[in-house]
Amino acid sequence: MNISELVGSKLPEIKKLLFSETTEEAFVDAKLVDGTIVRVEPALEIGASVAVIGEDGETVPAPDGEHELESGEVVRTEGGVIVEIMTPEPVAEEAEEVEEEMAAEEVAAFDPEAFKLDIMDSVATLIQSEVAKFAKTEKVSDIEKAVGLITDIVEKMAATPKEEPSKKVANPFNKGIDYTEMVEKMRAITKK
Repeated sequence: MNISELVGSKLPEIKKLLFSETTEEAFVDAKLVDGTIVRVEPALEIGASVAVIGEDGETVPAPDGEHELESGEVVRTEGGVIVEIMTPEPVAEEAEEVEEEMAAEEVAAFDPEAFKLDIMDSVATLIQSEVAKFAKTEKVSDIEKAVGLITDIVEKMAATPKEEPSKKVANPFNKGIDYTEMVEKMRAITKK
């Protein structure tokens, strides 16, 4: 198999591995207080796209405005994209109950070491979850396979013996002038 055939046979696989879209869809379906189902891609966060899922299964971008989810959160959309997420404020009665509970509990002294450990644990957990998400993507292994295939091709190209051209091409700039005498004169001048 020559290099052209090798490249031709491996190139489609490399393109598929590097440039194919993953079929795994990342989205969240949520329900509005009026019962409407919306699809948020990739997650409920600012900048995510929001689409209303109709009874026929068709999706259309969410209209501009504020939409209250059953969870109590309100998302404001513009052009089918979340621009703001508002969390519900506790009702006055709930706030009073929380205040009473806090007053009943003894307030512990601030421990900077415990606070530092809590922060470090939270950051470590967040990093681990992000690493796990990244490791789950098949795209990483696809890229590794594609790089391996490209490496094989390059190694085989490097190992291919170089052949002399089958036809010598005449130099169009060579007018049959012998420049050796001129070169000798220039060398003599530069030595002085």
